[in-house]
Amino acid sequence: MKVFFDGTPFLLEKTGIGHYTENLLTHLLKADPDLQAGLLAFSLRGGHRLSRSAPELPGLEVRGFNLPANFLYYRLWKRTEILPAESFLGDFDIFHATNYQAPALRRARLVSTVHDINFVRFPEMQSKGIRRFIQSLPGLLQRSRKVLADSRFTAEELMDAFRLPEEKLTVVYPGLNPVFYRVPTAEETEMAQRAYCLERPYLAYVGNMHPRKNLATLLEAFNLLRRRGREHKLAVIGGGGLGRLNNAEYRKLMRRVADLGLEEEVVFTGYVPDERLVSLLVQSDMLVFPSIYEGFGLPPLEAMACGVPVVTSNRASLPEVVGDAALLVEDPLDPEEIADKVETLLEDASLRERMVRKGRERARMFTWERAARKVREIYDRAVEE
Repeated sequence: MKVFFDGTPFLLEKTGIGHYTENLLTHLLKADPDLQAGLLAFSLRGGHRLSRSAPELPGLEVRGFNLPANFLYYRLWKRTEILPAESFLGDFDIFHATNYQAPALRRARLVSTVHDINFVRFPEMQSKGIRRFIQSLPGLLQRSRKVLADSRFTAEELMDAFRLPEEKLTVVYPGLNPVFYRVPTAEETEMAQRAYCLERPYLAYVGNMHPRKNLATLLEAFNLLRRRGREHKLAVIGGGGLGRLNNAEYRKLMRRVADLGLEEEVVFTGYVPDERLVSLLVQSDMLVFPSIYEGFGLPPLEAMACGVPVVTSNRASLPEVVGDAALLVEDPLDPEEIADKVETLLEDASLRERMVRKGRERARMFTWERAARKVREIYDRAVEE
């Protein structure tokens, strides 16, 4: 069987979808050495970069073309099946769309992964570029033989918003990068903290700066903690992948940090690769992740795998993901409640110990080996049907 994946996530700074695609590809090739796999990407100025930025995996075919992606995906292929992917790649069996877009196909079957539909639920929070997903997603779902959802929550969202039949859907939980189970050396943690100007004690947030991540409320909660005498700093780790929207949110947050007089206490690290992220997480006192909408939400599990307790919100997929291994905030828009939950975890040593133990157990439930086996079976069913 020959499978091509959307390679677009590798043309820019790698974020969640890029990690998802790379990990799934890696473990599919391990699970089935006979599987042929490739990446396909179009970009008017950057298609040729795919050969340099794609993951180095044995036998992976990489095909990047300097062609106008927006015109192809959102104009040409929206109306016609001229120039199907086979025109560029020859025959293959499956195209796996992990980034909400797919080329026209002549014979290959389409399998799509939908991570979440936040752009449908919160259209006012989106950049102009992402808004086109709202128009193109119904067509993508209709064309797909099989649709994978990262959580039961997302599957139910798709059935509710698009009347997608349940038999077309399969929940496939993503796994964790094995690097989060590795204990970094003292030298590695010291170097990471120095590189990102962090000193203990600190609280950590990991993710981008999309408004649904609720960082504005986290800042207010952190300010309350400082006023209550807590000497922690706040490490805001990550931030890429949203273009102008990300920059606008960063400016808003920086203005609020200045208004609160917290310039020395809040550290924005920018993007941190997983190998360094582990070192920053293990030195934090906890992860605070007050997002109001997640299709899955990897950061809480990554922290749990590192032995770091978690405070997160009781919204969307997060309760499904963390189970009883984290403290849940009932109203993530209430900074008082977030601050109270953080203080509870800081002050109660036995609770922290229990959350750390449960968190490690919870994180082990999510593996890429299991996800890859399930996806490989779905490919077979898509072709047979």
